Amino acid sequence: MTSPRFLLAVALALLGGAVSAQSLSGRVTDAATGDPLPGAAVRLPTLDRAAATDADGRFSIPDLPSDTATVVVSFVGYEPFRDVIGVPRTVPLDVRLAPAEDVLDEVEVTADEAQERLGRDTRAVDVLDAEDLEELRGASLGETLARLNGVTSLSTGPTIQKPVVRGLHSDRVLILENGVRQEGQQWGGEHAPEIDPFAAGRIEVVKGAAGVEYGAGAIGGVVRIDDPDLVFEPGVGGDLSLQAFSNSGQGAGSAVVEGASEALPGFAWRLQGSVRRAGDARTPDVVIRNSAFAEAAGHLTLGYRRGPLEVDGHLRRYTTELGIYKGSHFGNLRNLEEIIARGGPDPAWDYQFSYEIEAPKQAVTHDVASLHAHTTFGDGHHVDAQYAVQNNRRQEFDAHGRFEETPGEAPSFDLSLLTQSVDLKVEPNVSDRARLTVGLQARTQLNENGETGFLVPNFRAYDGGLFAHGSFAATGRLTLDAGLRLDARTQRAFPRDVETRGFADVRRTFVGGAAVLGGLYSLGEHWSIAGNVGSAWRPPNVSELYSFGVHHGTAQFEIGDPDLGVERSLDVNATLRHESEHVSAEVAGYVNHVFDYVYALEQPDPTVTIRGTFPTYAYTHTDARLAGVDAQVEIRPLDWLDLGARASVLRADNLDLGGPLYGVPSDRFGGHVRVEPGRALGLDGLFAEADVQHVTRQDRVQPGAYLAAPYPPGYTLVGLRLGGTVDWVGAPFRVQLGVQNLFDVRYRDALGRFRYFVDEPGRNVTLRVAVPLG
Repeated sequence: MTSPRFLLAVALALLGGAVSAQSLSGRVTDAATGDPLPGAAVRLPTLDRAAATDADGRFSIPDLPSDTATVVVSFVGYEPFRDVIGVPRTVPLDVRLAPAEDVLDEVEVTADEAQERLGRDTRAVDVLDAEDLEELRGASLGETLARLNGVTSLSTGPTIQKPVVRGLHSDRVLILENGVRQEGQQWGGEHAPEIDPFAAGRIEVVKGAAGVEYGAGAIGGVVRIDDPDLVFEPGVGGDLSLQAFSNSGQGAGSAVVEGASEALPGFAWRLQGSVRRAGDARTPDVVIRNSAFAEAAGHLTLGYRRGPLEVDGHLRRYTTELGIYKGSHFGNLRNLEEIIARGGPDPAWDYQFSYEIEAPKQAVTHDVASLHAHTTFGDGHHVDAQYAVQNNRRQEFDAHGRFEETPGEAPSFDLSLLTQSVDLKVEPNVSDRARLTVGLQARTQLNENGETGFLVPNFRAYDGGLFAHGSFAATGRLTLDAGLRLDARTQRAFPRDVETRGFADVRRTFVGGAAVLGGLYSLGEHWSIAGNVGSAWRPPNVSELYSFGVHHGTAQFEIGDPDLGVERSLDVNATLRHESEHVSAEVAGYVNHVFDYVYALEQPDPTVTIRGTFPTYAYTHTDARLAGVDAQVEIRPLDWLDLGARASVLRADNLDLGGPLYGVPSDRFGGHVRVEPGRALGLDGLFAEADVQHVTRQDRVQPGAYLAAPYPPGYTLVGLRLGGTVDWVGAPFRVQLGVQNLFDVRYRDALGRFRYFVDEPGRNVTLRVAVPLG
């Protein structure tokens, strides 16, 4: 159904190219010295065209329509240039950029950002930029993303936060770091992404199906994490940031050193490292025993530019060791029933605060090496290639030692997942109004378990995919978007046969397609509306198919279903955006129909093993529909005053049972007031912000679903932040003091894995300090 429309779009694109052949050329120089500015960005936002200046500051954008267009020229350290021009021009465009006194002219940047938000995507997309991330340093990736509207987190105690996008998570939300798809043991609800948020310079969340661009699995959305751009100007600089958190006694820090040398023109480098160390977190009443963690990460980036060729390479290591709340493991059924009935931990237990990490616990190491190259040839054709290899090792330790072993000495699981991937994309310059990307992806995976726990079997898998994705500027206001993709996965697994205690040899092949058709229409200077219909799919993972045993990270007994088939989704969404001098707003509605939705359903009877008694979850499937609205508005009535409000409402239904779907987040409503008196007083960066969020009670219970206790009541949390820049010993120190859960509220969340056993953490005072190096 989609294919003819896509072919029509491509045909229109080719036709557009046949009737228009204008070009825009010129030169960008320093207004003070007349020196050329190589690498300056020249953009025509309304035509979705851009180019970079060469070593002599010259640029050329071919095949433009005869029209008027806004041209924006920007270069780091200079005031941007913005003008409306006619195409064709009789003379080249001569742009002389003036050095900025600060960094960039704020008014022009704001105008550019507003235009970028209006035309961002045919789906809803939220972005955390460098400034946002600076104010969240020291938090986990899940905690960082939960700041975005429509994004919540699946928590396993205070140490593990997993992003949930519009009610979907784990294998349904892809995470890419610097273009590399993160491949760990993400099937586990308590397996947090092995990502160091300190390294990120920008995080983008695409909400909704994005299977064409990103492949199998992108049913709920995509999280793109990108480092800051390398600095190719000669010199050495960096940044140091430190954080302290009162609730868990956490200390964290990150250091970045980067530079380039005149002796090696075109070469740049960056070295970044971070650590986090925390003790047990505290609820308003008790210490959450054994919730301490230790984390360290390092990242080396090398970049090289020569002419149209750009190459960058990354080496990254992330390690973490974290404890699992001791109160989630029980010796027998009576203990489990008592703690659920009591609604909290046994008052006779030892709740003394400690930095010690004991069993049950997890130890994870994730290594990534990647090489990425990009070049432009001919009349504006682009080629982009990437190779990546990553190894994820996950060890989970039982609370009870095997045989005569002491708990924590030997892991129950020792999973090692080796992934290699190749991505190739070609963007031919097909027309002045159209952009087309054709690509292929290939991936191999080898999963091995070095221990005696057989929750997840060994397996080997091969994946391949082909796609074509294009956009077409039908008019100056309307842009169309279409694409098709085909993927296949063949998998050989060796699950343990419970009855014979031997190992089976199971081979399965899964094939799926994805399509997208969307449009974005400009309703003038301040409004735009976008719509998108997208499909995506994913094969069931080995855990959903073959698991049978105690999962120590979640303290539950899990049972797979080897007959599960693929999930397929059809996602329809619409987004209305507004940007003006005083108001930014976005309202996005969506309906995501997931066929054969796979989920783990809690069973009435717990499972008693020699390691204890655990709640039982069995994988099953149903047709599901997730529909909701995400809305947010930000009002700036005065230059120094910012008011914001947001709402996220989700209704998820189990269509087979005719009622609500199990395991989805509650509705959320919030707002903030931010005052920046520095703008009125001429002080740099001074701000104060109060934030409030109310989470409703999840009262929609799936028919027949067993819950050991009702969903917890709704709750309201208030936070405060105060920050600014202080000059000390000749350096500008950025300082921020914050308080989360200001009123020390006792609460539990419907998506909290330990909601039966203990409250979420109470009040937390944070101090963040950052200073540039060099």
